[in-house]
Amino acid sequence: MSDFSQSFYWETLPLRGARCRVDGIYGRVLQHFSGPPELAHLLGEVIVGLSLLATTQKHYERLILQAQSQGALRLMVAEMVRGGGMRAYARWETSEGITMDLARLPETLLALTVDPGMDRDQYQGLIRLRSTLTESLQAYFTESVQSPAYFRLLVDVEQGIAGGYFLQRLPGILSDFEWDVATGFLAVGSDQSLLAARPEQFLPEIFPEVGVRLRTPEPLHFQCSCSRDRVERMLVALGMDEVEETLRQEGEVKVTCEYCQAVYRLDASDIALLFAPGEARH
Repeated sequence: MSDFSQSFYWETLPLRGARCRVDGIYGRVLQHFSGPPELAHLLGEVIVGLSLLATTQKHYERLILQAQSQGALRLMVAEMVRGGGMRAYARWETSEGITMDLARLPETLLALTVDPGMDRDQYQGLIRLRSTLTESLQAYFTESVQSPAYFRLLVDVEQGIAGGYFLQRLPGILSDFEWDVATGFLAVGSDQSLLAARPEQFLPEIFPEVGVRLRTPEPLHFQCSCSRDRVERMLVALGMDEVEETLRQEGEVKVTCEYCQAVYRLDASDIALLFAPGEARH
């Protein structure tokens, strides 16, 4: 299994965690990516972060993790659907440099949206971005979940490696020393050595007196939900006047998916049929 997430927990401690590898998904996202390496690194982190966050959610149809600002980094978003399908993309202003200190960007926001499906209300947690995505995710748990968490996001753009580890301190009796031991254990070593390590061997070493249980890994994969039908519904929502104006200026209506770069083209006959009486989509 190339891409996966795997959760684990300690039997008698209020402590759980997860790990993931998303090399394949990351590589697919970077196929059509032409931005700076700093942004490519952040894209890997947001994919890893969402993969780990998803292990804390039991019931959802779709999860969205996004970071945005009014600076060079306009939007960075990763999405996961039930079943492990993931996609991601970023939008930025090329006239400005991309800073790795996210806290320096103006009007920043980190949002996790949980869509439970079945026409039930979505939930969204919001905080402002910290200096790094790691710090931002940890702050999200402190502020929105009221539960301390530790993230280590491991990304190597040149080698196409993306993975990470996550720990969450649950309600119950866990001393600050024990929390420091657990997080400190995952903080040491190189990124490559941590990703290559076998968790069934090193996790029991954190608390030798306490049993740790690893759940079955859950497969993850790249999946884009774009389709011609979705594009047509979006055009109908824009309205006939705006769509026909684009048709007059361009000779066709061309829509490119920001996630997978699939191109959808509609000519005059397609547009006429789309807005024909009785054909309007909702």
